[in-house]
Amino acid sequence: MMNENIFNIDYCLLNMKKEKPVTNIHFRMMVNVMSVVKNIRNIRKEIIRSKVKEGSHVLDYGCGPGFSTIPAAKIVGSLGVIYALDIHPFAIEIIEKKIKKHGLTNVKPILTGNGTGLPDESIDVVLLFNVIFMIEDQEKLIDELYRVLKIGGIISVVNNGLGSKFKNRQVAEESLTELFCKNNRFVLSEEVKDNLNFTKQIHHP
Repeated sequence: MMNENIFNIDYCLLNMKKEKPVTNIHFRMMVNVMSVVKNIRNIRKEIIRSKVKEGSHVLDYGCGPGFSTIPAAKIVGSLGVIYALDIHPFAIEIIEKKIKKHGLTNVKPILTGNGTGLPDESIDVVLLFNVIFMIEDQEKLIDELYRVLKIGGIISVVNNGLGSKFKNRQVAEESLTELFCKNNRFVLSEEVKDNLNFTKQIHHP
């Protein structure tokens, strides 16, 4: 059972009616694969390259079992907050257990899909780690992330895990740049190792 600490639960449950998570079996299989990939990644460095720092307000979108959530929470410290978002209830249950295990008070789980329920311009960094190519309506997601990011905020995309099965690296980077930079709302500000950092611009429709 997930408890009352889940952020904005009424909004999130309403939003979930429009989107459907994978089955529990499928999710467990994905977690097993991600656990293997995790061993060849340096997730802490990926987070630091995303410009997450002490005091940051971070949205870990598609957080899964929290491989990035927990180290990010330790980086932002008591002055920061990590919103751990996933559409799958089992992912949120895992996050809740890890919060308790690590004694964290700065992680807020969100059970939802594209909609976040977060206030406008409230987020410094969005982590999109190995999730973007699993999203069906990518433009809708980017609309939402643009809304919640502060001006100058960063969406950091990493595609070195399950998502890399869908497209090769060059095609992935080209399509991501085209997707995020459409209408000049974001600019590719930095590419370091596996991180593509897109910075929010002032949008003039």
